[in-house]
Amino acid sequence: MAKGATAKGKSRAVGRPARISRDDIAEAALIIGLNDVKMKTVGERLGVDHSSLYRHVRGRGDIIFAAIDRAVVRLDWERDSPDWREYLKFRAEAVWALCRANPGLAAALQAMETIPPAVVAGYARICHRLEEHGFAREDAILVVDSIMDMTVDSASRWEQLLENDGTAADRMLNSMDTGGDGENARYGALMKELMSGDPEEWWQRKLSLLIEGAAALLVRNR
Repeated sequence: MAKGATAKGKSRAVGRPARISRDDIAEAALIIGLNDVKMKTVGERLGVDHSSLYRHVRGRGDIIFAAIDRAVVRLDWERDSPDWREYLKFRAEAVWALCRANPGLAAALQAMETIPPAVVAGYARICHRLEEHGFAREDAILVVDSIMDMTVDSASRWEQLLENDGTAADRMLNSMDTGGDGENARYGALMKELMSGDPEEWWQRKLSLLIEGAAALLVRNR
């Protein structure tokens, strides 16, 4: 990149530092893709030397933190439903879609030792809605954490398996089908069949199972 040029091709005066913010850095990271985020690539995207990023972030991990926070803030938190099952399903689908649209986001969430404020706020908001429908606070937290953990774990796992044209997914699925007529072989073949379709369909079945478990929990405690 020519000196004084930004990633968008616009020039700026030589020696005049670009005005960037933490939000700009987070946005650049999301555009680049969290798997490919480095201080240098973010700096290049913003048209600044990567050293200037340290005025706003502590390092790559902090960029990932800020990017996830920014991505989660953008989720549609306003959509509601009088049916708590439908509401919970929509919230989970929004997180699934966010993870699939941002490669590396699910894996980054799994690895985080501190949780971005927007994630905490999102959890709290969903839990509060469940409380309004009669869930005890601890049960609401259990339900939301279980569903979100399953969603993020599933998204991350499938993202890893589908890399490199899905060769890892093929190996994993083929390993289930051991052949023969024994009990293990029959279960393995069925597992391969059930999991060979669209990853979202299998995830949706897990989601339905957890929601029905939540319904049983609600009934039991009334």
